[in-house]
Amino acid sequence: MTFLDRQLIGLWDSAPYDLGAMETSEIVFLADGRGWSRFESITTELVIGRFRWHCPAPGRLELRYTWQVHGQWGRGSDGFASVDHSGPDDEVVRTGYRIAPETPRGDDAPVPTLTLDRAVEYAFTFARGPVRVSPSDDPSSDVVPYAPGPKPGPPHRPGAQS
Repeated sequence: MTFLDRQLIGLWDSAPYDLGAMETSEIVFLADGRGWSRFESITTELVIGRFRWHCPAPGRLELRYTWQVHGQWGRGSDGFASVDHSGPDDEVVRTGYRIAPETPRGDDAPVPTLTLDRAVEYAFTFARGPVRVSPSDDPSSDVVPYAPGPKPGPPHRPGAQS
């Protein structure tokens, strides 16, 4: 059975768990089954990987990467200052996951946390960020615009003529 776990939808940020690190990662799940991962470093490296996602079973996640943009972020900007590479990507990430409250080091209160069995953009643990995100929030959307999202069709009725 394949489904989208609605609890995953939104932005997840590794920063609260990256105390003292010189890089950080994010993963974003859109409600239509698209998403992206983000890696950025103090050296100005910025990598965005777009993917299609689904959950083949409870607690299992599959990301099928379709495109990657690699370059440098600009000061005072959330996007790319320059692009070194932009092109297709065919990596598939299959991992277990769980969502539970955890307390990041240095914080007093637990936050909803996504923990992966396999790292995505060098991180295993992500704190819940904004739930409402769209393709326009993807820093690579200025480099490679998104095609319109898939539109749901009418439900299939058994025995109906095609």
